[in-house]
Amino acid sequence: MKNYELTNIAQEPEDYRGTLIYTQEDGYKLVTMTISVAANEQSYITSIAEDIPVREEAEHLIGVDMYHFAVTEGTGIQLTIDRPAGTQEGQYIVRHDAITLTSSHFWTDVVSSGGDVEVDPLTFQEILDDALSYYANLIRDTLPVG
Repeated sequence: MKNYELTNIAQEPEDYRGTLIYTQEDGYKLVTMTISVAANEQSYITSIAEDIPVREEAEHLIGVDMYHFAVTEGTGIQLTIDRPAGTQEGQYIVRHDAITLTSSHFWTDVVSSGGDVEVDPLTFQEILDDALSYYANLIRDTLPVG
């Protein structure tokens, strides 16, 4: 396995929850969301197109829920995080040129990956695995024990 250094990582605000990355494809956007969750939290994503809600499937990893799904212009994306202290929600709208956070009780990065960048899938997977391990350790180390 190759080693990749994660540089310029600053302490994130307490209400930081993760990243929405999208790539423009032919007629739609491909979305990947990584959402930081504690052991006693659960995240849900619902995409809403033409007034039809669709619950997106999650990959549940240690401290991170990962979602992959496609959206078209005009689709709404609702992120819900159930916590012991109550529910938090964030809403995004898919526009022709971007995905925009419209309201939220927490903060996420929204990043366009630019569809013309080619990355070797194995290299990408290694970098993603390393980043997820880093954040899982960071979350584990900050959670209270007991």
